[in-house]
Amino acid sequence: MKQFAIWEVDGQEYKLKLTTSTICQLEEKFKTNLLNLVDGMPALATMLTVTHAAMKDWNHGIKYADVQNLFDKYCEAGGSQTDFMADVFIEIYNVSGFFSQALADSMTEKIAEAKEQI
Repeated sequence: MKQFAIWEVDGQEYKLKLTTSTICQLEEKFKTNLLNLVDGMPALATMLTVTHAAMKDWNHGIKYADVQNLFDKYCEAGGSQTDFMADVFIEIYNVSGFFSQALADSMTEKIAEAKEQI
């Protein structure tokens, strides 16, 4: 299992992983279990909030506005919200212990198949 999800934007790699305390803070903020956020396509603000939470412990001084700017650069380089969900957001969940390795592998495979159809 990978230790971190990596989001590469503009030649820079950002480590992403949620700690237990961060998961608890997010659950309090969203008033729900974080698994409920991956039922369908979450709002962009929700995905960026979780991404910021996953970045802040590993990328010193990163602010939410920085994450929004990174997402703009990501899209300018050819990324999309769907790509972001599949390649970054779900990977945060994978490395943060939400899914067993078998389930993570299965989800990664299904996401790859879905991206081919888009």
